[in-house]
Amino acid sequence: MSVLPIDIGSPSAPSTALWQTNTSTTLELSESRTYDAALETLGAYKLTGNFPTELEIVLRDMRVLDMVVFDIKPKPPLSDCRQVEFRPAQHVRAHSFFEAMRLVKNRIGSEAKESWWARLFQ
Repeated sequence: MSVLPIDIGSPSAPSTALWQTNTSTTLELSESRTYDAALETLGAYKLTGNFPTELEIVLRDMRVLDMVVFDIKPKPPLSDCRQVEFRPAQHVRAHSFFEAMRLVKNRIGSEAKESWWARLFQ
């Protein structure tokens, strides 16, 4: 019988693999703001209206596409918002990931607006 050493690492050091599987952020992104940002980036007159493609254009322009992996949730009916779950790429630290998410939210995040009927009574 042989005994093989098992390297469990330092008990005080956090496991990066555990950190990467538990870190994700879901943002409400506006389709219209994403479309406008992609138009501005490309200097185009019109785009196809394909949200995943437009999101990729905007993330590439912001230089965060290689820092994140994203999953787009189905769109609710009659809504301009899309829920997008972002996870950091393997080589990205938590601070850089959360800074990138702050930038994305500021650029194309959905702004909570009152419904048209609530604004009518103001």
